Amino acid sequence: MQKDSLYLALKNRLCEMIYKGIYKDGENIPPERVLAETLNVSRVTVRKALELLEKDGIVERVQGSGTQIRLRQTGYKGTMDIIALLAPAQKPFFAAFIDYFQQNADKNGSLVLFMQNPRYEKVEDSLFKLFQKNIRNVVVWLEDLKLDSEYIRRLRGLGMNIVFFDISVPSPYADCVLLDNKDAVRSLYKFLGEKGVQSISYVGWDNLSLTSVKERQMAFNELSTKKDSLFQVPWKEKACLAAYMDKFVSELKNEESLSDGIICADGELGVSLKKAFLAHHIENTLVVSIDDFKEAEELSLSVYSQSFQELAEKVYTCILHQNKHPRKWKASIYAVKGKLIGR
Repeated sequence: MQKDSLYLALKNRLCEMIYKGIYKDGENIPPERVLAETLNVSRVTVRKALELLEKDGIVERVQGSGTQIRLRQTGYKGTMDIIALLAPAQKPFFAAFIDYFQQNADKNGSLVLFMQNPRYEKVEDSLFKLFQKNIRNVVVWLEDLKLDSEYIRRLRGLGMNIVFFDISVPSPYADCVLLDNKDAVRSLYKFLGEKGVQSISYVGWDNLSLTSVKERQMAFNELSTKKDSLFQVPWKEKACLAAYMDKFVSELKNEESLSDGIICADGELGVSLKKAFLAHHIENTLVVSIDDFKEAEELSLSVYSQSFQELAEKVYTCILHQNKHPRKWKASIYAVKGKLIGR
């Protein structure tokens, strides 16, 4: 047992070197003798650790050519016993998804672990910590966190199954599951038109590095006419959104530039804007938004609601496919339609 732990510890140490790029894909790992001397272990321990890496498909040992790193782009054939959810925070939006994902996982016999990604730590490093604990299935909600695709490639190659939620990142290393943003904006725009709205404004965030923000704004631009207008709320104002919206509505009112209808890019914006309109006694502008929060119902806010049940099922299916059909798996982007709720 003690020897097994030595082999496993060295294997994990070598995986860390591969993850950090010390040993690169396609290159040869140093010979057993050199590794033994450098890492202060026996050659037997090195040999056993390399056998474990080869068994996992991370390296290929060729007679006369040494041991070469071969990071795959296929899925990892493992179990569905544990699935980790990684997010920067458990906000209401992601918490709603977690509830449905938990239900789906319980039904299929999988244990779900939630891990909050610290703001001071890179997403990739948090994922590697999970890998070191032998957790190979992860669902990631990035929100506004940055991502280094090279590290994701290495994690995939080491044997981690990854699904990104609420983001569209064309990549051969992970599936993406998100709302059909185009359908969301088109449905709300059509809804306002059917209500007789002549001029429509769009209120979204200015952080176009977020794919959901960018896709929704692009969808509005494709539909908009000369009568329509677009406003961007600074991402930095999220922490004091109510105050910002109050000032925003005051300016629109003073400039007499209120539209007949306004589409808000998400529930936070929609609820805050509707509250600001009510505070300023403005009733002739119809506000609608993407996302359905409890407050949206209380405010009689018409919304395009995401189906968290369908999103959760699709995410679970993606993880399952990566496990069960690793060689057939290819990364894909899945856009899931929601439904319009008129209030």
